[in-house]
Amino acid sequence: MSKGTREVVEEFFSSLGRGEVAAALRLIDEPVDWFTPGSTELIPWMGHRSTRAEVGEFFAQAGAHMTPEEFAVDRILVDGEDAVAVGHFKYRVDSTGKSFESDFALEIRVVAGLMTRYHMHEDSYAISLAFLA
Repeated sequence: MSKGTREVVEEFFSSLGRGEVAAALRLIDEPVDWFTPGSTELIPWMGHRSTRAEVGEFFAQAGAHMTPEEFAVDRILVDGEDAVAVGHFKYRVDSTGKSFESDFALEIRVVAGLMTRYHMHEDSYAISLAFLA
């Protein structure tokens, strides 16, 4: 029996919170509709992804360039296969020493126990500014 939407979303965030990216990646279907907005010229891991390997590279690149200072999911709203996670984050860009923060809303779809959609809505302008020296 496959996991429900809320269970998958909670497990995804819990795995990432423990630094277990491989466990989080196992919750992602292929192909996946993964999108994080932003300048791919300035921040190469932004944009669209469609495979677990590409999503893994997203986390690897982000982790190599930023240090998390705060990440909180305040609530998860579920309607069938669809979920929205609402929260706040703050990261420091290692190369510039600048921090940025944003509220976020993350659209997630879970089908048969796997995430098929991940669309982040955040302040991509503030993020871009933090990458400028």
